[in-house]
This record gives sequence, structure tokens and C-alpha cells, in this order.
Amino acid sequence: MDKYHAESTRRNRNPILEILKKEIKGSKKILEIGSGTGQHAAYFSKKMPHILWQTSDRSINHEPINYWVKRYKLKNLLLPLDIEIGVNEKNINDVFDCVFSSNTSHIMSLENVKRLFVLAGKTLNKNGKFFLYGPFKINFEFTTKSNEDFHEKLKTERKLMGLRDIEELDNYAIENNMQNHAFYEMPANNYLSIWKKMPA
Repeated sequence: MDKYHAESTRRNRNPILEILKKEIKGSKKILEIGSGTGQHAAYFSKKMPHILWQTSDRSINHEPINYWVKRYKLKNLLLPLDIEIGVNEKNINDVFDCVFSSNTSHIMSLENVKRLFVLAGKTLNKNGKFFLYGPFKINFEFTTKSNEDFHEKLKTERKLMGLRDIEELDNYAIENNMQNHAFYEMPANNYLSIWKKMPA
């Protein structure tokens, strides 16, 4: 992996895309939190030209995102907002049909995971959906030995990181006026969880 390419993105983009196509019918604006290399944003916006894809990440990570935005030259792929959860996420005042985030919850502190759900609940419009992709625990249990090993590796790097339990995330969603909508099993021991904004 270099800062412009993540091999995992090439592997998971098509399975994620198929679900997005099914779940975002009628949506027009998506906010991506933690766009990383920018590959997901470039690929999804090219495959779904009717969707306006707003990228975001810490400013220190903008270079690869800008690279893909300028390379693809798509009218529906926007340059990244400077957003870091736990620092300035309250600066987002726009409303979106969907919020998407991939492989972020396990590299955030638990407090920042909670802030991510607050942000999703705040920025989603009526019936909007929050998509969160990555490895999770289920019923506070690791689903595979490899996920448990990955969790321990994260903990040695930084104690605040680690795989989150999906039931715990469901509770954060409820606290922010969202409810579980769908939970998809994905390749390589990952999942795509979707929460839907509840009527006020």
C-alpha cells in the first residue's frame, strides 16, 4: 500500500458498490467520512453518476484524495472537506441523504466513534442512511481468530483503537435518532452495517 492505493479497497469496492446501488435509490448527496486514499470515492462516484459524493478527511490526508478527484475529473466527485472526528466535525452544517464511512471505527477512540454517530444523526435528512463498513464484534465476541488477532495488533499500536461491538453501535445509533436498517456480511470477515434516520 502507498498513500494513493490500498489493496483492500480494490478487493472490497465491488461488493460494497452492489449494496450501495440497492440501498441508496433516490439519494442525491453522500458525505464520506475518512476518505483515506480517495479510491472508494472515485470508484463509487464514477459508477453512480447521479450521486454527488462529498469526500472528507484530516487535511494531512488530502493529497491522495485530491489526486483521484483531479484524475477522474467527475462533476459529482467533490474535493475533500477538512474534517477530523473529535476535532472539528461540528463544522459540517450541510444535510446529506447518506453518510458513508469505511474502516474507520476500529482506528478511532470509542469517544470519537460516538461523535461519528452524533455527526451522522445530525447531517442525515429524513429517512437518510448511515453506512459503516469494517470488521466488528457480534454479541461482544470476535467472529474469527484473524479479527481477534487484528484487534490485539491495534491495541498494541494504540490502546484506544480496536474492533467495536455491533450491538454497542446500534445503541449509539438509537441515541442519535437512527435505527438498524440492514447488516450485510462482506468478504474478508468484514460487514456493512446500515442505520436509518427515524422520523422526528
